[in-house]
Amino acid sequence: MNIGFLSDKNGFRAPLHPDSLTKYSKTKLFVEKDIFKNLDLDLKDYKKLKNLNKTALKQMDVVCFVDSIDLNIVKSLKPNTKIIGLFDEKTKKEIMKLRQDVALYDFFKLPRISRAQNMDALSSQANLLGYASVLRASLETSNVIPMMTTAAGNISPAKVLILGIGVAGLQAIATAKRLGARVWGYDVRADVKDQVESLGAKFVEASSTSQDGVYAKELTKKEEADLKKALANQVTESDIVLTFAQIPGKKAPLLIDKKTVSKMKKNSVIVDLAAGTGGNCELTKVGKVVQKDGVKIVGEMDILKNVKHAATKLYSENIRNLVQLLEENPEDEIFEEMSKHD
Repeated sequence: MNIGFLSDKNGFRAPLHPDSLTKYSKTKLFVEKDIFKNLDLDLKDYKKLKNLNKTALKQMDVVCFVDSIDLNIVKSLKPNTKIIGLFDEKTKKEIMKLRQDVALYDFFKLPRISRAQNMDALSSQANLLGYASVLRASLETSNVIPMMTTAAGNISPAKVLILGIGVAGLQAIATAKRLGARVWGYDVRADVKDQVESLGAKFVEASSTSQDGVYAKELTKKEEADLKKALANQVTESDIVLTFAQIPGKKAPLLIDKKTVSKMKKNSVIVDLAAGTGGNCELTKVGKVVQKDGVKIVGEMDILKNVKHAATKLYSENIRNLVQLLEENPEDEIFEEMSKHD
């Protein structure tokens, strides 16, 4: 099997990490010459890798990318090539219009079953995002997170609020707790309270609205308004607020309005991890850090950049595990699920 790995030209990761190289025993690996540029590594140090030029590209059985792929590359692939990556719906539609013969294995479509966990790129990246978001917030506040006792006096631990308790939110709770913060968490789903409390955080009893299921569902306008009002006191009492509340395929719920921001303590920080889908804070600007009423609102989309080696290493292993299954059983139902189109 020939596998090609494309550079993440507009990003900061790679679909292949050097630590994964020795685990590919039955395949030939081809990479673009700048594959490790984002990781500040020299490709010359890895002799096993072959050059993925235009000629080699036409011989690939599998092509892997992170979250962007050039359509000109897709045009040059041989029939029935398998493409693995994090697809956005626009790119997927463009590829299928261009090449209906190729198979698109989308990590967003990976079934949520136990034997697929080691291929779950969404969870591996979300886990790191939860960790990195707490560190990002710590850089914006001029206070410290843990309690400190000194001869000059005491510094109280930071109050951290996590809104949206998925994989990223749980890791954010764990990270903030390890750093010594007092932590609260909230999610509209009914079963999350036990998860929040199991990590030593307190659950915010903010709404009578409760949902079941793996993913949150869209709220009505009234439910969203009531929730926003109920959360306001907890938000204004917090030093750091991290928001992860998103709804698959929908605009992110608005949980923090500008009136609430105006009542927050000076030097407070909001890191809005839902910025790309509309934001959980009314004042969020995509890709920017803005300051309003003494509060910093972080809407950056590349927070994982601060842990790019770890993000690449985990993503690379997710791909390798998927490729291994492809070698062993190409007809597995997992591939059928991943290649479905809406």
